[in-house]
Amino acid sequence: VSGDVREAKAAAAMSELTSQAPPIFPIAEIRKRLKETTPYVVCMLQELERINMILAEMKRALAETELGLTGALNISDTIDCLILDLALNQVPAAWLKICGQTGPTGSYNRKTLSAWFADLLLRAKQLKALVDAGLHLPPSIWICGLFNPMGFVTACLQVTARSKSLPLDCMLVHTQVTNLDPSGVSAQPSEGTYVHGLFMEGARWDRNANTIAESLPKELHAPMPVMHVRGITAEEQPIEGVYECPVYSTTVRGPTFAFSALLPTTLPQSVWVLAAVALLMQPDQ
Repeated sequence: VSGDVREAKAAAAMSELTSQAPPIFPIAEIRKRLKETTPYVVCMLQELERINMILAEMKRALAETELGLTGALNISDTIDCLILDLALNQVPAAWLKICGQTGPTGSYNRKTLSAWFADLLLRAKQLKALVDAGLHLPPSIWICGLFNPMGFVTACLQVTARSKSLPLDCMLVHTQVTNLDPSGVSAQPSEGTYVHGLFMEGARWDRNANTIAESLPKELHAPMPVMHVRGITAEEQPIEGVYECPVYSTTVRGPTFAFSALLPTTLPQSVWVLAAVALLMQPDQ
């Protein structure tokens, strides 16, 4: 890509990102308005702090790059790398690092910049709705839109442990797949929490049989219904007729592991292990 074409592409991408980026959340004001601080509220405040860090860094880097493109600032190596990322529609490494989407093995993100930014806007939209509701949970939370989904699951375990006067380290994650879509959920359950947005890779969820089934042709990521996540003790954990399905944040799997979901199965667990069946929060696009 020639220099002029590259800079033109970068300028177009920069204009789109700058015009659509949501405002920074006023966390100090949000804290003042809180009536109680539950584990869920603590989790959501951490999510707000994380998205603020991302938005602040994006706006700073884009403003600096704009000065470089207009000649008001010398183009440093950092600015030059950002121009290249914008021109190639790939997410800058610094932004992924703040999101927690990079680690020792490299990037955990496989989305293009435009797809990643569209996802960021949806995350901001969910957080804005939470802020408007005083950080009270909606009927079902889009867990895939959280930067630390395991933090939310841990908050669920903390709430259950406190209500039952049990130590947190004896609580296990229990999942139950419902037949509901997010629009069909009217309120959070009395115990645990409803989450949605997960996909199954390597198999699909059969709503009629309420079990894992083989994938349909040409369906790579089968959407899951709303799931009921709650905390239980080891004595309550089912052992027979379930598949311990790993839940990952992205298709990179490995380092993006969040937790395990026990899903009902009529076939031996080994069938799904060999098929590498897993639940994913984020498909590549």
